[in-house]
Amino acid sequence: MASRWQEYKEKNGVTPLDLLNPRTKPATEEVVSQRWDICKGCPFLIKSTSQCKKCGCFMVAKVRMGAAKCPIGNW
Repeated sequence: MASRWQEYKEKNGVTPLDLLNPRTKPATEEVVSQRWDICKGCPFLIKSTSQCKKCGCFMVAKVRMGAAKCPIGNW
């Protein structure tokens, strides 16, 4: 049975701790821009905090991680 962190990582591609890992590969600026544009139009984005209602991540950081995935599959 997978741990909750493993399940979270399978769904989201990363965990919040990956932000602190120097081995985490960044996304290209083009990918960051595309992802953020999608997030800005998503009804699950809390605009005041840039936080996703589905995964709880701060999307301005998450879109920058190369392995990250949208929890509802938009990118």
